[in-house]
Amino acid sequence: MTVDVGSTLVTSPEATGTTPPKPKGRWRRILMTALWVTLAIASMVLGVVVLVNSGLDIFKVQSVVSQLRWVGVALQMLIVALIGLRWRALVRWGQRRNMVQLPEVERAMAFRPKAMAFLCAYLVLIPIGPQTLFKLLGLI
Repeated sequence: MTVDVGSTLVTSPEATGTTPPKPKGRWRRILMTALWVTLAIASMVLGVVVLVNSGLDIFKVQSVVSQLRWVGVALQMLIVALIGLRWRALVRWGQRRNMVQLPEVERAMAFRPKAMAFLCAYLVLIPIGPQTLFKLLGLI
């Protein structure tokens, strides 16, 4: 709809198609996420119950699985390295998805060293762990 106001034409946002998009299905996304989380937890619990009822020694299974721990640590280290190397692309992706606004782009680009320090601290403290570090350094 176009309206003549004095010497200028004013066009409504609906006519130009510049209205912000309405949130679509926010509750639906929340419910679907809750459903997937519930299914994941239920399948893990069911897997443990099946293992216990099958007569397997759970401690043997745990020792075998713990030997594969390095695979998870290596995968997480790879993901952290990719985040560090592809930081610009990650920020641009966030900008395209409207998670990072235009005035925030430079600040987000400058945030890379702090983000990497946080991710490295996470790796050292949680997946790798102090005990593993002490073993590698020969202190234990």
